[in-house]
Amino acid sequence: MASLQVFNVLTDFSVTSANALQYAMVLAKHVKARINLIHVIPSAAERGVGSVWTMSTPAPTPAQATDMLQILARQVEQQVPCTYEVLYGAAAPSLPQLLEHTGNSVTVVGNAFPQKPTAATTSSSVALHLIRMVQQPLLVVPLTYSYRGLPRRVVLDTDRLPVRLPHSARLVPELLAQLVSNSEPMLLSEAPGDVDQLLSRLIPAVVGIHVYTSEHSPLMAEVADEIQNMGLLEGVAHTVSTSRYPCIEQGIRYAAAREGADMLSFVARQKTYSDALFYTSVTARLIASSRIPVLTCPEA
Repeated sequence: MASLQVFNVLTDFSVTSANALQYAMVLAKHVKARINLIHVIPSAAERGVGSVWTMSTPAPTPAQATDMLQILARQVEQQVPCTYEVLYGAAAPSLPQLLEHTGNSVTVVGNAFPQKPTAATTSSSVALHLIRMVQQPLLVVPLTYSYRGLPRRVVLDTDRLPVRLPHSARLVPELLAQLVSNSEPMLLSEAPGDVDQLLSRLIPAVVGIHVYTSEHSPLMAEVADEIQNMGLLEGVAHTVSTSRYPCIEQGIRYAAAREGADMLSFVARQKTYSDALFYTSVTARLIASSRIPVLTCPEA
């Protein structure tokens, strides 16, 4: 199994990217990975209205951006190893190349306004833009999520459709296994709460789910086999759950809330749909509107 080495964190020095960085630092410290800060300085053509690289505040000059990255990297290095990169223009082709050469990595980006995507918001969504151009797992951290601990409950959704994943997908099960593992010793006494604590340790922290709309429920064994064959939970202890709901997107949200999840995972399906259809797909709506972190894997 691959070893995760880097969390590539995109930063524009906003509160949103700072929140995503703080979350990535918690994960990186736990799995002994480093942080690589990336700041994109778009060309004039890339700063047009509706561009994903357009900032609401005046963008720093290249010299200012480098100085700010150096300061930020020194702060991060107090907790985890940190490097930084500045991209100058032509972000679309250069960013995937940079990410590909940083080793076994997960890309991290913040989401300032978790909401259902519209024609106006999807064209300027960095997360939705990235998932269509990179081949690494993408971790999207909403600004509304400020918990500074490891995920305690992870829900992975499957749509039961055939999928071909990139080689980088092998990082997902390793990361999930490390995040939910608990090596701290447990002291049992006669206190009633200790029994509940023991049971919580025994029940897997990862749940594979499938939400369906038809009147006929799928066989649980078939869903379990499909989750296993997908490979994103290979070697990860997990349970399986199915639920019927009129709307798939809302059903996934409901299932995640019911399980008490603080991380949601799924395949992005960015190649299954054309541009217009992707931005109205279930996966795009979940990426854009989830109020808990989303770990999504692109199709190959």
